[in-house]
Amino acid sequence: MAKAHPTLTALRAACKGLVYASETDAPVKAFAWPGGGHAPTAADVLARSEAAADSPVEESTVAAFFRGVPKAAKADYLHLAGVLADHLSGAKVFLVGEVRRTAYVVGTAADGTWAGVTTQLVET
Repeated sequence: MAKAHPTLTALRAACKGLVYASETDAPVKAFAWPGGGHAPTAADVLARSEAAADSPVEESTVAAFFRGVPKAAKADYLHLAGVLADHLSGAKVFLVGEVRRTAYVVGTAADGTWAGVTTQLVET
């Protein structure tokens, strides 16, 4: 049995029960991908997503991602923000799609793995 990746384990625990409030109120899920020897780019994220190859990808900041969290839920997201900061370097947000978008908060773990969290949101 393969040993669980420590960053992925920490992210999964931090995501437990979190829902990103938008028109979809989608769960926040952790992921880990093999790294590419460089910081993840929009093209890297698009290639690993389930979106069409010609989908638009917008780069944003982790701070902007957390600004989208309603005030009532901010406390629930503080732990996730800490885990992201503690386990990932160079974290960025990539928004894939147009109106119904998939958000990927992704950075590089100490072992070179790309990891982070993803959720669905609707921007109208």
